[in-house]
Amino acid sequence: MFVFEVTGVEGECGEIRVQALDWSQSGPVSFTCTDDNLAVLLLSECRCDAVGFFNLLAGCKPLYVEQWLGYLQESGRIAKASCQQRSPAETDYLASAGLSNEELNALLGQIYRVAGFNRLQINRYLKHRHNPTLLATRYDQKELERYRQLNDVILTLLRLKHTQ
Repeated sequence: MFVFEVTGVEGECGEIRVQALDWSQSGPVSFTCTDDNLAVLLLSECRCDAVGFFNLLAGCKPLYVEQWLGYLQESGRIAKASCQQRSPAETDYLASAGLSNEELNALLGQIYRVAGFNRLQINRYLKHRHNPTLLATRYDQKELERYRQLNDVILTLLRLKHTQ
């Protein structure tokens, strides 16, 4: 999960969360903001070099959000933007993603075991996920797909949690 924290020019705050394992993978977005004007700014006419204009709330890639926030910061429309990457290997990851239910946590642990993931593999992948060149040389397409399927499982668990 990518957590983007935004500070407006007058100190207002916003947060954009993209549920994705790497920069180039689209995922659902959650958005919170303390100020209506900042919210309108962050959600209006979002654009990036990769695709031009995009709809932030419809789900997008963290790369798009990073470029959009960089543009807003460079133009002086926001004071600061930062990104924190949260790892599924972190003990409080599921709670921060909205999955604090014990049964869902146990289910994800079982999925890790069945799929053959261990903490070292996940941490290594998460360490390299910000570098597409390194991902392309270190992981074959089949292995990258395996990590993306893990992200899909996490997204499915999130959807199940929100429908309860």
